[in-house]
Amino acid sequence: MSEKVPLSVQPSALRIPSLNKLKGKRIVLASASPRRQALLAAIGLTPEIISSTFKEDLVPEDFENIHEYPVATANHKGVEVYERLVRQDPENPPDLVIAADTVVLTHAQPSTDNISYSLLPETKQDLLEKPQSKEDQKRMLLDLNGNVCQVVTGVVIVYPILTSPGYGTKAIDERTLVHFADNEPSLIHAYVENGEGIDRAGGFAIQGHGSILIRKIDGDYNNVVGFPVASFIKLLELCLEEETDFLEI
Repeated sequence: MSEKVPLSVQPSALRIPSLNKLKGKRIVLASASPRRQALLAAIGLTPEIISSTFKEDLVPEDFENIHEYPVATANHKGVEVYERLVRQDPENPPDLVIAADTVVLTHAQPSTDNISYSLLPETKQDLLEKPQSKEDQKRMLLDLNGNVCQVVTGVVIVYPILTSPGYGTKAIDERTLVHFADNEPSLIHAYVENGEGIDRAGGFAIQGHGSILIRKIDGDYNNVVGFPVASFIKLLELCLEEETDFLEI
């Protein structure tokens, strides 16, 4: 017997086509991140939480455009969870799997509100992973200090289709510039010793004590926290416009 579909869309959610479409559907978030859960909950979405087992072992240097790296990682996460759930219970497959991956890049491009990324000059950007130690975190933050980094989140949705391989995917990448203040080394030392940010790419958490280190941002604040909610809604709207049978299978 198929399991009862949990209430993924709360009564508090806005009555808009993209969220209305998710009502009564089995929605899964392929992440255990409490920050992503909280951002989705804030707009009335409470999906099932099923973490991906993908090892996240892609090689950044294999990508001609580094911005494709978090999208590819998110795609692997989402597909792994979708295929696993279908194998476990073919009678109760997910209607939508949401996956995301956030990275921090140094040597950020200038603000791009009114210009295409393709028109910007080529700049090699280094990828900052999660710190390996407090010393590594301190090194990252001293490198970012007084400079600008770019936070990129790849978001992928996986959903059933009738043709092989049985699922379709849609993806976006959201980019936000983070301007670090010119902080005293003692402040960075105090932040590292606090313990926050050791589990975050780039070594900082903008929604916590890390806000003290940051002067301003250009772009989506939620993207820096871990999930670009506004762009996710726009992605759903695009799917509704382009695919008449989206989430109807």
